[in-house]
Amino acid sequence: MPMFMIRRDVPGLSQEDMDAAAFRAIACAFYFPAMKWHRSFWDQDAGVVHCVYEAKNPEELYAHAQRARIPCDDVREVDAFGPETYTGESVPREVSA
Repeated sequence: MPMFMIRRDVPGLSQEDMDAAAFRAIACAFYFPAMKWHRSFWDQDAGVVHCVYEAKNPEELYAHAQRARIPCDDVREVDAFGPETYTGESVPREVSA
């Protein structure tokens, strides 16, 4: 299934607002069974949240955001990779001191 990066412009968002938005996003996921939220990154200083989702298409993500009453300012299809892509490891190894 395609992977998407969502930009949410949220200037002045408080921790309580973030918690409430995350709860609404989870609660509304029932209506979008093929969609999966992987992770989000909140840059509080910039007032932006970037979220990584799997979904059938961008329209599904916009519909989910509208139902959950959360911003959805930009959706772009992306490819995911990490160090394990290049090292062949399935789980990142632990760093020893």
